[in-house]
Amino acid sequence: MQDTDESRGKRPPLHCPVMGREVLELLDPRPGDALLDLTVGTGGHTLILGSKLGAGGLAAGMDADEGALKTARMRLEPELDCRVRLFHGRFSEADEVLKEVGTEGFDVIIADLGVGTHQLDDPARGFSFDSPGPLDMRFDPTSGRGAEEVINREPEDSLADIFYHLGQERFSRQIAAKICRRRRHEPIGTARDLADIAKSVYAARSGGRRWRLHPATRIFMALRIYVNGELGELDRLLEKLPAIARPGARAAVITYHSLEARRVKAAWRRQAGQGLMEILTPRPQQPSEEEVSRNPRARSAQLRAARIRKLGSTMT
Repeated sequence: MQDTDESRGKRPPLHCPVMGREVLELLDPRPGDALLDLTVGTGGHTLILGSKLGAGGLAAGMDADEGALKTARMRLEPELDCRVRLFHGRFSEADEVLKEVGTEGFDVIIADLGVGTHQLDDPARGFSFDSPGPLDMRFDPTSGRGAEEVINREPEDSLADIFYHLGQERFSRQIAAKICRRRRHEPIGTARDLADIAKSVYAARSGGRRWRLHPATRIFMALRIYVNGELGELDRLLEKLPAIARPGARAAVITYHSLEARRVKAAWRRQAGQGLMEILTPRPQQPSEEEVSRNPRARSAQLRAARIRKLGSTMT
């Protein structure tokens, strides 16, 4: 686990922190606290929370996207009075950050599981339906298989299972079959190519009805989850969370779809039953209508928060 290098390059678009006011109220950061932003991105939540820590505090952040971390460093270091430490890594590696910063535990922990504006709006990343760029979708472009390799090499049944189980796509079999027919003649190379295949299947199956969601929404979500191993990462983080927090620490997780939300809900209920935490949000909080009007990408967000009661066992 290493600190990121400083960058003087051009900044990508800054991600608008979702439910910033609600996060601040629930996590209640105080002078001298140690903060860990597990998905720091370009630094939005870290800036809001870190502004309350004072000179004696610590704002630590980590992200799989090293480019976003460079922007976060340029943004946070001039603005925050507290010490800032940023790390390149997956948030399941949070215990490694704890060792690196030399604290006994964090007082404030936040994880926003959404895709950042800087990723969605970058055509080279392949997250957007209309992107003419490569079909990648990796949070860390230097590691693992990209979505293009998955789409062009996975067997048809495997693709259908990915779309159904991770995206809850009702036309999963039909879309997978059409992908495989197409790739026999030429590879599927861009996000736009894949989105067009989904649109053609929906057009043939929906009888001319208008779509509430873009036809590619669920398969893009499924591919992104699969490529980045997101659900496994989340499970490992939830197990480690009590062990990286001080007693009395406040933690919050923002989810955007039911697969994530169910995992957080189940893990926290189990840990609350074990006496490890107290759930602060019996029902998840959602963004206000005003916020959704400003930032439509926040519309599906759900915010859950908990207070750690005692340290969990050390994870290996």
